[in-house]
Amino acid sequence: RAAYGVSEPNGLAVDMSMSVHVHGDVPAGSTAPSWEGKYLDPNHPGCERKISVNGLEVTIEGADGKPGPGCGTGNTLDAWTLTAKLKSAGADEVLIDFSPKGGPKDLLGKWDGDGIKFPDGNKWTKIG
Repeated sequence: RAAYGVSEPNGLAVDMSMSVHVHGDVPAGSTAPSWEGKYLDPNHPGCERKISVNGLEVTIEGADGKPGPGCGTGNTLDAWTLTAKLKSAGADEVLIDFSPKGGPKDLLGKWDGDGIKFPDGNKWTKIG
């Protein structure tokens, strides 16, 4: 038997190697998400979403329009700041405290390649 493989009777080797993904961490060989930047939120068109990271601590600054849902003409802006945490420097998940906006205290956001996907299906797409 070869390392990480199983020899078959016909002389061919079957690759039995596998990668292990620890929940919340980026798999080996992948690039860690770059959380910092500006995002678009389709549930609040034109409203600011800006993320900054300091170690494992995350700050999200934004605004919502009233009456909404967007931040266009005729809406007054309601600015807010949220805090969040990363499990590790290379984490692909973030726990966001939406309680200052009346939401859940620990909402899981998952990096999906070009933005943050939330359990309700909403996605903030990174734009800069």
